[in-house]
Formats: sequence, C-alpha cells, structure tokens
Amino acid sequence: MDFTALRYFSATAQARSIRAASDRLHVSPSAISRQIAKLEHELRAPIFDRRAQGMKLTAAGEILLSKIDGVMREFSRVKSHIAALQDLQAGNVDVYCFQTAIESFVAPVLNRFHVQYPDVTFHVRMSSTDEAIEALIAGVAEIGLILNAPPRDNITRLEVFRDRMVAALSPTHPLAGRKILSLHELGGFPFALTEPSFGLRQQLDRVFAKHRFEPNAFCVTNSLALIKEVAGIGNNCTLLPRFAIEQELAAGSLRSAGVSEFASDPLVFCICSLSDRSLSPAAKVFMDIVVDYCRRYRH
Repeated sequence: MDFTALRYFSATAQARSIRAASDRLHVSPSAISRQIAKLEHELRAPIFDRRAQGMKLTAAGEILLSKIDGVMREFSRVKSHIAALQDLQAGNVDVYCFQTAIESFVAPVLNRFHVQYPDVTFHVRMSSTDEAIEALIAGVAEIGLILNAPPRDNITRLEVFRDRMVAALSPTHPLAGRKILSLHELGGFPFALTEPSFGLRQQLDRVFAKHRFEPNAFCVTNSLALIKEVAGIGNNCTLLPRFAIEQELAAGSLRSAGVSEFASDPLVFCICSLSDRSLSPAAKVFMDIVVDYCRRYRH
C-alpha cells in the first residue's frame, strides 16, 4: 500500500474535501483523486461517499483512518529519528505537560534547547495527568512531564524533583500568618480545586479520604491561574505545590502555609515515556536539559 496514497487519504478525510486537501498538500485535486481510487481498488471497497456537502467516510474509510493515524505519527517520528542522526539538526518532539511546568520552567528549557538546535520543532500541549498518560500510550506524545504519575507497567518514569503541598491564601486571610495548618482548620473556608483528572487533585483526594475531610469546594477548574486568583481573594483558599505559587509569593499576592496532613506525602515530578518505544535523539537531549534545569532550579 502506497504511503503517499495514505497521506492523501488522511488529508482528505480531515478536510472533507479533495479541493481543501489539495490546497493543504500543494498537489492537484486530480492527483489526490487518483490516489484515493487506487486505495479503493486495493481495498476492494469504497472509502468515501461523494456528496454535494463534501467527502464523507464510509465504514471502510472509518476503519482505515483509525488504523493509519498511528502509522502516520510513527512514520513522522521515524523521520525525526533519522534526521536527528545527521547531528540533531532537525526533527519534531511532541510533549504533554502539566500547567505549572509551563508556567515555571518549560519556556527557559525550550529556549536553551532552541539556541543549541534551532531546527528542531516542539509541539507542547498542556494536559492533565490522565491526558498525558493516554497520549503516551496512544503514541500522540513522545514525552510527558507529569506530576504524580501513576505507576504503569508500560510507562517509564524518571523522577526529577519532589515538592510539598501547601495551603495558598490571600494576605488578608485570617490564617495567613500561620506557618503550619491542619485540614481541620481549613475546613471552615471555601476552596478552589483542580479537576479530578489532575495528578495533584488525585493526591488531594487520597489525603482527604484518609483523614475523612470534605472540603467546601465552590470552584473546580482545569485552570491553575483561576485557582490562584480565587485563592488570593477574601477568605478563599486552595492547596497547591509550593513551586506553583513561587511567583505569587514573591509578588506578595499570596501567602502559603504548610499542611500537617501532607508532611509525609510529597508531590513527585517525573518525565515519562512509553517503555517499549525508543525516544528520538532530540527527545533524549530535551529530557537531559529538563533534568539539569530543574535540579539546578530546585537547589
């Protein structure tokens, strides 16, 4: 089966139009039509219904598309590996990472890498822990920067650093002057929390269950920026890794306090990859830079 035909088919399926696919691929519509006809001849089944509204996949086309997406991604990764062998002057790296990493260290790490290897392209997507694990397993991501990565037999985890959970409060909060608090003391105040798909929320829920604590969570969101804004107003509060609020602490917009129930339950930041898939040279160098930067940063 011709890879070019598969590429033309995938583009047409995404665009739902041969004309739109030809514009995207910079080839003639007739060339795409010929390749699609070639595929249909090989499969002995139509893969598109030609309609006035555009090209719609048949059942056979749906099956074909579901199978080749992974093949296309893997081929792209293979090209990156081969290009990198030339002395790491090209390639693509797909990274899924948690929001606090983006806010605190991903930008300087990417800049350091780009200065050394300007022709390597990164595709970085902010994600929850669950989304990052799924992306690694599906082959969509090559690297996951994950907080509290769950143990999986098919995921390799490299621990980079540990942090502790703290209560984040406004400077005017009644408990703002305290260095150590308990969940019981926080129980009377409204909470802003991350969604359950986040690794840090999963840790919170484990500790909450262990101590039979039910927070008064009036705001649940996938935005750490919103959580920090809410925690900085009135008597609201939240629980976050300390490194997630270092900028706010320095600016004076938030205060922090340790929480006794989390003293023996650290947050663990890991770089994760799929165990049975080799990393591209660019991804390996990126991992080394992340580890070096973060360990220097944490010290």
